Amino acid sequence: MSNRERTWVILLTGGGADPHEPQNDRANNPAGKFGAPLDRRTLLEMTLSRARSIVPLEQIVAVIERPPNRYWSEPLAMLPGANVIVQPYYRGSAIEVLLAILTIIERDPLARIIAMPSHHYVRNESALADSLLDAAIPTAQTRNKLALIGIKPEKADPESGYIVPGRWFEDGSRSVLRIVKRSGKVLARDLVARGALWDSCIVAARALLLVGILRGCVPDLVDQMETALAQGDDVRLRALTQLHARLPSVDLSHVLAQGAEAECRVITSRSCGWSNLASAQWTIAARRPLMRRVPATV
Repeated sequence: MSNRERTWVILLTGGGADPHEPQNDRANNPAGKFGAPLDRRTLLEMTLSRARSIVPLEQIVAVIERPPNRYWSEPLAMLPGANVIVQPYYRGSAIEVLLAILTIIERDPLARIIAMPSHHYVRNESALADSLLDAAIPTAQTRNKLALIGIKPEKADPESGYIVPGRWFEDGSRSVLRIVKRSGKVLARDLVARGALWDSCIVAARALLLVGILRGCVPDLVDQMETALAQGDDVRLRALTQLHARLPSVDLSHVLAQGAEAECRVITSRSCGWSNLASAQWTIAARRPLMRRVPATV
């Protein structure tokens, strides 16, 4: 990596909520699929700690939904104010990532980013952190590609997304043949039998490269977001609010699955006991150890 390149981590806080759920309902139930609100805050704290293991606080940004709620305020208080990016509405991970990247590029045009959802539970944090460092340090194969973090499946989970890897490269990364957002039971079993990996939805790339990939897949979205962000401070929020109000939900994995696989490489994570708590099947399994981390109230 060039000495002028810095790695930034983007924390995506909206991924655990249903983008099709009415906004008022979500405001009244910010915990979404996680049950108790404290669960989701604890997950964010764990994700923030994960990010701090690879970059300093000044290079961590979080995307939250307006209006900010009390479940995020304490964990994110340690971040510089400019590093908390408020989006008017949650409209999917692709829009979260795009908003964050364009904001970072304004401050650091040579930035390299790692974007990670905040609804993951990990038993072995150091193992995942090592894999994130692999993604943060570009190789000849990953420098001009989008690196995805794949997880070796423990079972054929029909609710998980999958990455079908192809040929191996000298750095241990692999090409990407296919990205599957939702599989179903039969396809999930077939994918696991073929050596597919769970899609962790953690991605790493040079910021400008990822913007270029998104521009190739969803050019109108990139143009509209750039136009909104180009407004002066006094009208930027209004422009973003108007844009988000009319946008559909756009998932990053779904966008990449529409023909961007050749621009990707997949890095297989070290065994870390990863669970995606946006998936209902994982929530009960991970809830017990997660809740044990929460101190009892008096």
